[in-house]
Amino acid sequence: MKKWLAEILSEVKKFDLEVLTIILYSCFILLFSIYLKRTKIFFANEPFLEKLLITGFIYLTSPFLHMVLFKNKPKDYGISLGKIKIWIKDLAFFFCIMLIVLILAFKFSNLGSFYPLYKKAGKNWNFFITYELIQLFHMFAWEFFFRGFMLFGLAKKIDYRIAILTQTIPFALLHYRKPPLEAYGSILAGFFLGIMGIRAHSFIPCAMLHFLVALTGDILGIFLTLRS
Repeated sequence: MKKWLAEILSEVKKFDLEVLTIILYSCFILLFSIYLKRTKIFFANEPFLEKLLITGFIYLTSPFLHMVLFKNKPKDYGISLGKIKIWIKDLAFFFCIMLIVLILAFKFSNLGSFYPLYKKAGKNWNFFITYELIQLFHMFAWEFFFRGFMLFGLAKKIDYRIAILTQTIPFALLHYRKPPLEAYGSILAGFFLGIMGIRAHSFIPCAMLHFLVALTGDILGIFLTLRS
């Protein structure tokens, strides 16, 4: 028994502790956010908005425990403006590509019937603005977790290409409740957002792109609804 235990511990010690912690901790946080039961802190009568805020708060704050434990700096997680000249060009390019993709997808599929996910957003400006502000917070937190914590946290210790591929997997899997077209598309989205973050030395353009794409999808969905 002692020999067996020593062998297991020997295998565990072969892993870089920081990399091991990022992977295991990320798995725990993502599962926790999925299984989190209904809360009534911000929007007692709006479970969808409540979920966005609470999960956003979890994604935004949970990485800081790892930062403190391993004495990392904010820039180690992409908390920086980074290379602005590079990411402005990348942001403009990828958004133009996504704009074309979204227009075609909404025109030739039933994607428009799903968006906005918060249906009241299409009824008046107050609901729309409230929802989009919450979406902005959620997307910022989401990107900080995947492209900040996971991507940069891993890229600091392992090959950045492996880090990009690693964070793409859970990012895509968490789209399992979305329409199939979007879920499959999230595989490429996670990959290219990872490249964008590495090139920018920041997760901020990733958050901006993600929100702009979501906002555009909501607007297209409302427009199609009004036309029908």
